[in-house]
Amino acid sequence: MARSLIRLATPILVGALAAGGAIVGASLARERKHQHELEPPSTPLAVEGWWSSDASSSLAHAHPAVLIVDADSGRLVDSWDRRARSRVASPVVRRTPEWPAAGLIVVDAATGDLLTVVGEPGRPGMPAA
Repeated sequence: MARSLIRLATPILVGALAAGGAIVGASLARERKHQHELEPPSTPLAVEGWWSSDASSSLAHAHPAVLIVDADSGRLVDSWDRRARSRVASPVVRRTPEWPAAGLIVVDAATGDLLTVVGEPGRPGMPAA
């Protein structure tokens, strides 16, 4: 008797678990699709790059909030938070030893880690700050 109940209940249980997994998988796929549809800033940033417009970059998802900083003075030039699709609410510049002595850099807003050097003073492509 117990074996017949197990034989009857097992396929039902497996089917229910598979259906639950399909529902969870579909919702995660939908969420990932929306992550790749992030919009760029409504007003242009001081410099554009993966941090502002390329939603497919793994760096953009690993570092959703960035600061654009003048490394020479430590002055905040601009910021962008991909999660809020706006400027970073309360940006705090945290200088780290890895920063270059001069130039325009992009750093992680939470940690201050250097992500990229946009330009160096006197070189082509360096925006006026």
